[in-house]
Amino acid sequence: MLGDKPLVILEELQKHFPVGGGFLRAAQGVVRAVDGVDLTIQRGETLGLVGESGCGKSTLGRLILRLEEPTGGSIRFDGRSLPELSARQMRELRRRMQIVFQDPYASLNPRRSVGSIVGEGLAIHRLGTPAQRRERLAQLMEVVGLQPESIHRYPHEFSGGQRQRIG
Repeated sequence: MLGDKPLVILEELQKHFPVGGGFLRAAQGVVRAVDGVDLTIQRGETLGLVGESGCGKSTLGRLILRLEEPTGGSIRFDGRSLPELSARQMRELRRRMQIVFQDPYASLNPRRSVGSIVGEGLAIHRLGTPAQRRERLAQLMEVVGLQPESIHRYPHEFSGGQRQRIG
């Protein structure tokens, strides 16, 4: 084991969405997308979430990345309580997080080249100069078995397996 201290701890995590209502009307109910999830992920461990469509898998992932705020419960990553972190601290911490969705095509913007999609994280986090980012992007393409020249292509131009490696 890579250490005794868990990397991710979720306790009683909840995300509820209001249903119905409208501009001047109160919500008519609530959808419990995530309701009371307890989960521990150890360092070096890989976790696969499996479930029916609409059961909250993607919502759980967005909560862990704090792309959505939880209704209740706690999220800890490497000992730090995520809801207490600033936007800047979260941006820095997300460099160490990754979620791979099952359907890569749904997560790839069809209007953007693969180079733009894959290089987005490097640009957002301002890692290196533009020239260094282009070089790193070429290296990443090679690591996943794709030609560096293919960065100008669009998601629909790749096979399903290639899109999985891009996503």
